[in-house]
Amino acid sequence: MVIRLSLVLMSLLLPILGGAVLAESLPDPTRPPGGVDETTSVVVPSGPTLQVIRTLDGKRLAIISGQTVKVGGKVGDLIVTRIDEDRVLLRGPEGVQTLKLFPEVEKNPSVSDQIKSKPQAKAPNARAKRKEIK
Repeated sequence: MVIRLSLVLMSLLLPILGGAVLAESLPDPTRPPGGVDETTSVVVPSGPTLQVIRTLDGKRLAIISGQTVKVGGKVGDLIVTRIDEDRVLLRGPEGVQTLKLFPEVEKNPSVSDQIKSKPQAKAPNARAKRKEIK
């Protein structure tokens, strides 16, 4: 009876265990393509890292290297001097350092911003025309 029960259990477990062995041999679909060295593709920042900028009650807060700070706060020996919508300025012994939320993204003025910045000719005064007509 014990032998029969163990054979039944083995017959049930064998497909499960066999599937696990097969799954281990399948390639990882999230792995980079061949020839890419994973150790060199990871960039590790050497200093503080800006992670999040939040606005609460009209005041901005930043999370830098896991630490929540506001203007005037400290990150190590650096003092937060300004928090913008996409960057934080820090002042320290080596000068001013800028941490960007998205360092690879450069913000360019839109066409509407360029149009707004151009001086426009003033429209002629409507009252002056009326006086000239009379």
